[in-house]
Amino acid sequence: MLQSSQGRHRAGQSRETRDAHRAADRATARIAAAWYRWFAVLGLVALIGIVLAYRGNTPHAEPTAFNGTTVPLLGSSVLSLPNLAADTADFGRMPIVRVYYPGLPDPNARTTGLAGANHSAVIVSFKALPTTILSGADDSALRHFFDSAPSGHPIYYSYYHEPEDNIAAGQFKLADYKAAWARVVAIADAAHKPELHSTLILMSWDLVRASHRNWKDYLPAGKIISTLGWDAYPVGSATNVHPQLTPASGFMGPAIAASKSVGLPYGFPEFGLSIAHGRAAWLTSVGRYIMRSGALFASYFNGNDQYPTLQLTDAPSIAVWRGFVARSRSGKPTPNPTPSASPSPVPSTPPSASGIHVAKLALSPRTVGLSSERSASLTFNLSQQANVTVCVLNGNGIVMRTVARPGTRGGPDTIKYLVYERLSHRLAAGHYTVLVVASNASGSGTAATPLTITLP
Repeated sequence: MLQSSQGRHRAGQSRETRDAHRAADRATARIAAAWYRWFAVLGLVALIGIVLAYRGNTPHAEPTAFNGTTVPLLGSSVLSLPNLAADTADFGRMPIVRVYYPGLPDPNARTTGLAGANHSAVIVSFKALPTTILSGADDSALRHFFDSAPSGHPIYYSYYHEPEDNIAAGQFKLADYKAAWARVVAIADAAHKPELHSTLILMSWDLVRASHRNWKDYLPAGKIISTLGWDAYPVGSATNVHPQLTPASGFMGPAIAASKSVGLPYGFPEFGLSIAHGRAAWLTSVGRYIMRSGALFASYFNGNDQYPTLQLTDAPSIAVWRGFVARSRSGKPTPNPTPSASPSPVPSTPPSASGIHVAKLALSPRTVGLSSERSASLTFNLSQQANVTVCVLNGNGIVMRTVARPGTRGGPDTIKYLVYERLSHRLAAGHYTVLVVASNASGSGTAATPLTITLP
């Protein structure tokens, strides 16, 4: 998440763990607010996810928006059968739901349990200590869960979602967690059911520099994980402390970019806004963003008794999400490709079907030192008028510098992209990727090229 997730409801997590971080939440909320005021200028930077990296030889069908045929699965979190009934009444029959188990899945999960009650795709998480998983004590329960999985709908299963704070608190070791994931996936693979997709669910907060985390630390090596899930929230909504109408580009865009950087498909198991004022318009914008984002799924976290401010209670917001769910239900779900074994290099991307082209991207100079940083520029040709965002990303996929140029006319353009106000804002020496994203109502086009920063 954008802020430490301990300040909001997380099914299955103890009150002690939540309370232990509540004070830290408020502090990090202020830090995150400062960072995301900066991110708000990105505008359409969420589209950076479509270019940061391609999946090598693995095909990836990009979903289209309202008038297209390929769309993400949309739904909401459900905490009980009555909760599912209430959300269905509000949003219509949902093509996907988010279900939580505080421990291992119930034996009846697929029959009379919550995971199978909607007869749809599901994002389902469960918990057990890694040492217990590795001991084999839970093999039988896990084998039953996977063997009884129904066919016909994707099942995005997640072992111990959002493990970051638990690992930081010493509740279990990172190495054990990743090893336990491997054992869980081996049991799932033995069921020989293509509907099962191992889904690592992390906080988008990991992608903020103030978190002091590298999200890739939690990713098991090889092909253990087939899908990345990001619990992503606007600034302040996790703790309901000065919540802001953060655009989707600010709290979803970095997660898309990170996923693309390792060649994995992605979705959003949780997102939500904790204020009703302005929420309908915000949700309309976010919904449109999701439809064009390439995400496999997105689930609105619809609150609970402890955190009611996240729940959609106003009629306009309910109507907005109901409309998106209906479009999702009538469209073709985004295919879930097999992940590549390792990150692919970032190429200049091919032209999009919309006809927007970003061509002839070049840096001057390609290697930048202290004397040339302020004057460093890039040039490119734009096939038609579009909103242009230039992003400089570090090796972990974190956006380090942005320049927004809304309404850029078609044709050649030159932008100084490394200007800084204070010496402390200079980029550190290292290797980066410069990404140009051009978008308008009809689609997007992109290009990327490497950049090297040298020491003074």
